[in-house]
Amino acid sequence: MMIRDLMTKDPVTVSPDTSVEDLARTLLVHRINGLPVVDENRHLLGVVTAADLIYRAADERFEPRQSVWKENFWISFLNPEGAHPSKGVGHTAAEVMTSKVHSVEPDAQPSVAARLMTDYQCVMLPVVEAGKVVGVISRHDLLKHLSEIVPTF
Repeated sequence: MMIRDLMTKDPVTVSPDTSVEDLARTLLVHRINGLPVVDENRHLLGVVTAADLIYRAADERFEPRQSVWKENFWISFLNPEGAHPSKGVGHTAAEVMTSKVHSVEPDAQPSVAARLMTDYQCVMLPVVEAGKVVGVISRHDLLKHLSEIVPTF
């Protein structure tokens, strides 16, 4: 069995300019934990997860911030490649997504996805073929597969 047999085909995706509010609504409506962020040609740009949005909520609502200006100053001062808005103040998918994303190919073994998910604490992985997102595989997909192949699980 390959990833293509387990993945969700033609997954829900978002564009980089999707608002944080729409990201949250999409995750809730589809009852999923992550969304690939793609360009108009379905090339993978990043991933937004529920954790990214929870981080934003915790950052903005639960703890008063000392000074956004100071935080942004230190981020820009210490970041030699240029400052990027923190996930806590981002307003679009491009500003809150993780851009260094692990992905798998549809013809990979499920164990490859399982290893990536455990090593990098991923809730889902985009499945990329010929540079385009063709699916996603989640922890739930792998768990379902495991329960089918291990009878005592």
